[in-house]
Amino acid sequence: MELVIDANVLVAAFLRSAVTRELLLDDRLTLWTPEYGLSEVEKVLTSRRLRPRLGGLSPAEVRVILSQLTAKIRILPASTYQHKLREAMKWAPHSEDTPYLALALHLHLPLWSNDSELKHQQGISVYTTQELVALLRSKG
Repeated sequence: MELVIDANVLVAAFLRSAVTRELLLDDRLTLWTPEYGLSEVEKVLTSRRLRPRLGGLSPAEVRVILSQLTAKIRILPASTYQHKLREAMKWAPHSEDTPYLALALHLHLPLWSNDSELKHQQGISVYTTQELVALLRSKG
């Protein structure tokens, strides 16, 4: 199964969710993200606000772990999906969601995100982590 993955899923995988980490490594999934997504995740994870939750990890250590978590994710530059940005803006509840929606539109793939507001747009299908786990279980 192929999906575009949102930054909030990657942040969750880093901070707390063993299930999400397992899904990132699941061979049944082919995951895509915009280049913007990795910089957004790194920015969030190295922010002062999250530093206490990272157990004393330095920004360099965060980058190493993030690199390991995202090793199987296919990263595409904005030039790949730029032609879909205008359409994605119509569907995006927040401007930071636009690159993910544009990439999903370009690749004709659903989005994996735990952002409940993205579920309300009509442009593409969105799966939460729980829905993705259930779907994979049903397929065996």
